Order: sequence, then C-alpha cells, then structure tokens
Amino acid sequence: MFQSSSIDISAEQAHALMTDPCRRLEAPVVIDVRTGAEFAERHIPGALNIVLDEILENRIPPELSDPQRLYLLYCRSGRRSGIAARWLAAHGWRRVYNFGGILSWPYETTQPHAGAAAGIGTSPR
Repeated sequence: MFQSSSIDISAEQAHALMTDPCRRLEAPVVIDVRTGAEFAERHIPGALNIVLDEILENRIPPELSDPQRLYLLYCRSGRRSGIAARWLAAHGWRRVYNFGGILSWPYETTQPHAGAAAGIGTSPR
C-alpha cells in the first residue's frame, strides 16, 4: 500500500541534511505533525507545524505542495510522522523522510516562553 520511497532515517541523518551547507539552495522542509499545543511547547527551530489530520484529510498547505521537494517529518515519538510520511509517499511525494520524535532529538529545540508554559496568551482548544 505504501511506497518504499518513504523511509525512516535517524536524527543524525536528518540533522546532517538540515545543516549541510551544500543544501542552501534547496534546504529541506522540516515538518512537525503534532498538534499546535505540542508544537508551542517545544519544536525544532525552523520547523513548520502541519498537523497529521490535515495531511490525512488531504488538506495540503502550500508549504507541502511540491512532491519533488525534500521533506523531513517528526512528531513526539515517530509514530504520527511515520503515518504522515507513508501517506505522502503513497500519494506521490518522492522525497519524504521520517526521522522520529522530538523526544529522541539530541539537537537544538525551542523552549516555551513563560506565558506559554503557564497557559497565558494561548487560546483554548
């Protein structure tokens, strides 16, 4: 059902793709498929938040509309990003990689501001 072009890679491989100076003209698009609240708590700098449900409902935003572009997906543990990567590959995206979850990401992440951690300035769901 799913194409093998969607593969799981390590955090180290994803980081190398993100920081490779030879990729400046075509930097990978890093996508966090968690909820907006999870994304606000902590995420990889430069990542876009495109919730898994949007992908599965085929509500593809412009940032994800080029099936030839390089996309690196993650979530909390790697399960949701794996589902998203396999769905995208099955629907024609050729360069989609799941590098797991932020829980095992050993590199830089954003930290929430004090208001977000306390629920101040955030809208309820």
